[in-house]
Amino acid sequence: MFQGLVTGMMATAVAAVASESEVTELRLRAGRPLVVATASRRGVGRLPSGAPFVVKREDIDRVIAIASDYSVYAVNDQLVRGYMARGGIRIGVAGEGVAEGGSLLTMKHIAFLTIRIPHEVKGAADEVRGAVFGGGVKNTLVISPPYGGKTTLLRELARICSSEHDTLVIDERFELAAAQNGIPTLDVGDADVVSGVVKSVAYENTIRAMAPEVIVTDELFRASEAAAVCDIVRSGVKVFASLHGDGVESALRSAAFACLKEVMEVYILLSPTPRVGTVRKVVTAQELAEATP
Repeated sequence: MFQGLVTGMMATAVAAVASESEVTELRLRAGRPLVVATASRRGVGRLPSGAPFVVKREDIDRVIAIASDYSVYAVNDQLVRGYMARGGIRIGVAGEGVAEGGSLLTMKHIAFLTIRIPHEVKGAADEVRGAVFGGGVKNTLVISPPYGGKTTLLRELARICSSEHDTLVIDERFELAAAQNGIPTLDVGDADVVSGVVKSVAYENTIRAMAPEVIVTDELFRASEAAAVCDIVRSGVKVFASLHGDGVESALRSAAFACLKEVMEVYILLSPTPRVGTVRKVVTAQELAEATP
């Protein structure tokens, strides 16, 4: 189950809540019940007796061992950035950090895992396809709160775009293309993919070496990443990116991301309700400018 990460009684506990194809997330917290989430609900994994499956430290250790191919040292670069990746599945990690000189060296005593299981949704971009591609590719920013479907939509936009344009996916945290040994395990069409590379580095290297017409990048977190996106657009490359937020105006009000208003042409606001990926609003740059006092 899930690339062999979930086995034995834990697999039984997950199956008591939902089928493998429905599960979107598992949360393992040492000493606490296993939480199983789907696109529409959350529940507690249960044993055949009906009792909750309580996660033990050895359950967490086993998942980490399998995910790292039994070499945690080999994935330390990922661990210090808060995650691991295996076969398209991203595993968020939390525990005790080991730091020196203000830099995080490694993670130890990991007691919390969030296993995110990606799902392809062909047709997820149908409602916004005209806004993004009509009259030429538009620089597009996808905004939503957590679990809104940003990654799923970006993946589908990449797949569609790659059929007519040289498209590059920058997948820093292995969520968009979910590459395994460099090969995407999720359908991003004919796009080129760079995985596990810090975005600021990937932007500069790939524009020079791969000459993309369109770059699709995962979630922007820092002012430096937003600034890099603006530089990319000014160089003539189109960009699809995403951002956490509850609204278009509120997300761009932050000083870190305000510069995106200078280059983005289409804003798509998603919601996790009534279903993941619900399109709440599509706003053009002109409409946003007219609505802003």
